Amino acid sequence: MSFARGIEHVGMTVPTIEEGEAFFAKAFGAEVLYRVLPKSRPAQTGEDIGPVNGLEPGNAQRAISMLRIGTGANLELFEVDHPKGKPAGISTLGPTHFSIYVDDIAAAGQAVVAAGGSMLDGPQDCFQEESGPGNQLWFCRTPWGSLIELIHLPSPMTYVSGATKERFIPEPESGS
Repeated sequence: MSFARGIEHVGMTVPTIEEGEAFFAKAFGAEVLYRVLPKSRPAQTGEDIGPVNGLEPGNAQRAISMLRIGTGANLELFEVDHPKGKPAGISTLGPTHFSIYVDDIAAAGQAVVAAGGSMLDGPQDCFQEESGPGNQLWFCRTPWGSLIELIHLPSPMTYVSGATKERFIPEPESGS
């Protein structure tokens, strides 16, 4: 019995909500669905909201936006008074990156750079169970250093024996 339906959204702290919204809109065509906490409202303190979402005392949420990129999961952006630490990477405990499915990986890389991000080496052909004609990945960093993987998987995956599900691939947007 499974009660989990899938990933509904991923949260990310950004330097400013304006910078985060602008980057994801320019690089990936993200649309702001709504602003949970617009900057016009008072900030939510760690003392007040921390018991709900883990924001530390002495900090405050200044703005929160919910975005949608294509037909995949939602992306929630947070602006806080005192972000700490460096953006996560593959060797960091906990969530390290999320992946955006793209139809043209070279064009997506160009869009990331045009939006102020940077690309790591690539694009790379996928390997092992993800390998197949045209299957590629390419990691990039946002202007503030967060890690995102671009992925294109036109060929099928090789699944473990007995697997009952297949990898989620967002459907093309209608009219695409």
